[in-house]
Amino acid sequence: MGIRKTKDRRNREHVDMNGEEDRPQLYQQYNEETQNIEILRQSRSDTLTVGEGNSRSPLPSPPPARRPLPPLPAYQHPHSLSQSICGHTSAQALSLPDRSHSERRASSPSLSISLKQSSLLWRDLPNVCNNPELETLTEDQRRLQEVRFEVVTSEASYCRSLDIVVGNFVKNKELEKLLTTQDKNWLFSRLTEVRTISHRFLAKLEERVESDVLHFTVCDIIAQQCRRFRKVYVPYLTNQSYQDATYQSLMNDNPQFKRIVDNLEKSHVCQRLPLRSFLVLPFQRITRIKLLVQIIQESNDSIAEMKTIESLVSLSGKVEFVDCKTLPLISQKRRLVKEGPITQLIDSLKETERTIYLHLFNDYLLVSIPKEGGRFTVIDHCPVEELRTEDFRFKILTLQKNSFRLHLSQNSLLLRTETKSDKLRWISALSRSCPAVDFSTAENLAQMQCIRAYVAQQPDEMSVEKADIILAHQDSGDNWIQGIRLSDQHFGWVPNSHLQVISNDTVKKRNLSDALTLTKAKAA
Repeated sequence: MGIRKTKDRRNREHVDMNGEEDRPQLYQQYNEETQNIEILRQSRSDTLTVGEGNSRSPLPSPPPARRPLPPLPAYQHPHSLSQSICGHTSAQALSLPDRSHSERRASSPSLSISLKQSSLLWRDLPNVCNNPELETLTEDQRRLQEVRFEVVTSEASYCRSLDIVVGNFVKNKELEKLLTTQDKNWLFSRLTEVRTISHRFLAKLEERVESDVLHFTVCDIIAQQCRRFRKVYVPYLTNQSYQDATYQSLMNDNPQFKRIVDNLEKSHVCQRLPLRSFLVLPFQRITRIKLLVQIIQESNDSIAEMKTIESLVSLSGKVEFVDCKTLPLISQKRRLVKEGPITQLIDSLKETERTIYLHLFNDYLLVSIPKEGGRFTVIDHCPVEELRTEDFRFKILTLQKNSFRLHLSQNSLLLRTETKSDKLRWISALSRSCPAVDFSTAENLAQMQCIRAYVAQQPDEMSVEKADIILAHQDSGDNWIQGIRLSDQHFGWVPNSHLQVISNDTVKKRNLSDALTLTKAKAA
C-alpha cells in the first residue's frame, strides 16, 4: 500500500510500504542526516586523523540489522487527551492551537490519522494488517512492535497536550499582559522549547514508522535525542520548585490570575483539565519514555535469553564427552561469549598441530575436536575463573607467530591463530577483560568516531552506528579496535575501517564530560 506524500515531500521518492528495496533507502535518508550532524559537530574546529584504510568522509551505512525483539501490550498515556475526554468527543474533534509555519511538518495522512487515535494498536494499522509479510513475524516480534508503536502514539498525544497548554495558556494575551517577565519565566519555564523539541522528536518517530511499518525501531532515535532533551528538560525540571511556588502564590494572591486561569480551564479544548496537570506533563513524559525503553530493553534481553537457550539445546545434541566428565550444557544463566576453530600446536619442534574448537561461555570453556556434520567431541572443559592466558609478544625461535598458551585446570594448550587480531580477541575473551570507563585516566586514551555503521558478526564484537564515540583500549594493528562506546559503555571489537580518530583535545574533553554527566544521571 503506497503512502502519499504531501507537497512538502514532493521531492522525495514515492515509497511503497511493501517495497523491500525502498525501506533501507528511506531509513538511510533519515539516518545519514541525523548522524552526519553529530559527525560534523565532532569535527568542528578539529582535524580528524584518518586511520589506515578509512575514507575521508562518512560513507553510506548499511541497512540496520532487523533484530527481532519483544514487548508488552500498549497502555494509555496518563495524560492522553483522548483518554481523558472519553465519552465526550474524539481527539480528532479537538480544535488545537495552530502551529507556527516553522513547526508544521508534512506527514503521511494515514499515519497522522492513526496517531490521533491513541487507542489504535499497531496491528490495526491498514499497512500492517493488510500486509502479507505480517505472517512472517513471530508473536514476540509483534508484541515488541506494539510497544514501539506505543512510544509513537503516546508522544503524539503528549504533543497535542503541549499544543494546548502553549496555545491556550502560555500565549494567552490576558496572561501575557498580567504576568511579569519573572512570573512568566518561573511559571512556564521553557515549556515552549519543550514543545518544539517534542514535535521534532515526533517527526523523527513518524518518519521511522513510515519507512518500515513492520520492522521500525525507536530506541536509537531516543538515544540520539538525549542531548536535545537534556538542554530543555533539565532547566524545566530544575525549575519545578519555583514553578510550584509561583503558581500557588498567583492563585492565592492574584484574583485576576485565578479568574483568567479558571475560565481557560473551562474551555472545551482543555476538557476541564487544570493548568497544573499540563505543567507536570514534561516530568511524567520523560519518566514514561524511560519506562518504555526499559520495557523494550527487557524484551530484548528476554529474546536473547530464549535464543541462547535454543542454541544450548541445539549444541547439547551435537556434542559427546570423551575422557572428561560430562557437563550439562543447558542453563538459563549461561550465554556464549566466543566460539570458533583454533590451531593447537602439539609439538612445536616437530611442528605437529591440529584444529580444535573452543566454545567459551560466561561460566565454562569447552575444548572440542570438530567432526563432520557440525558435531563435536569434547576433550576438556574448565570453569572460566580457572583459565589463565600467557601471551608471547615476541616470536620465540621454537614458537610460531600469533601463538599463546592457555592454562586450564589440569592442562595447558599451546595455541596459534591466523592473525594477530584473532589472538588478541581470544586472549581478551578468555581473560574476561571488560573494563569500565575510568574518567580520571580516560583523557589519555584515544577516542574514535564511527563514520560508517557496523553490525556485529561475533559475540565479542560491538555493533556501532554513525557518530558513536568509542574510547579505544586496544589496537590489533590489523584493522580491529577494542573499545568502549561512551554513550552506554558497551565493550567490544569494531573494524578500524569504520572509525576515525578524534585528535582535538577540546572535543575529547567535551565527549568525556558528556559521558560522565550521562553516567551520573543513570546512576541517580
